[in-house]
Amino acid sequence: MTGTGRMLCVVVALFAIACQSHVDKTPPTTTPPTTTPPPVAKGTADGGKCSVASDCQSGVCEGQGCGDVPGVCMSKDRVCTTDARQYCGCDGKTFTDSGSCPGRRFKARGACEPTSSEKVADGGACTVGGDCSSGICEGMGCGDNKGVCAAKGRACTRDFRQYCGCDGKTFGGSGSCPGRRYSARAPCK
Repeated sequence: MTGTGRMLCVVVALFAIACQSHVDKTPPTTTPPTTTPPPVAKGTADGGKCSVASDCQSGVCEGQGCGDVPGVCMSKDRVCTTDARQYCGCDGKTFTDSGSCPGRRFKARGACEPTSSEKVADGGACTVGGDCSSGICEGMGCGDNKGVCAAKGRACTRDFRQYCGCDGKTFGGSGSCPGRRYSARAPCK
């Protein structure tokens, strides 16, 4: 190795030592801790308009009206009555919930009327005439006791009998075809 070559090696070696000592003496850098901001609540606040539950911060969109009629965002922690009431949901299916807090949007208070494709055939169990394809639900028993769907063209006796209807009002009908559900085969008291 020539003198120039040795000199160059020494210079390179000294430079490397100087760089190494500079690196070793540099204090380590620290990054300040990062704080993640709390998540921003998405959706509408309680009392605001909504179409579906996901529109609300609480996840509860309720009220009467479907389609273009908006519901209202409600708190999950609100005080509700413990009674059970039937509602006809926007999906056309009956659901039961608190009388003061239905928990979702609904078409009407009360059970949904079955669609024509869901009507019960003659001889099937029913609650009201609207359940039956014939429109006639009759038989003794009210409330949870079901009646029977009767055919419109059935043979009925021509005698007249008084019945106490499930609504507490007296009505008249054939002795064999009352035409409605009733609580007694006698006038209401």
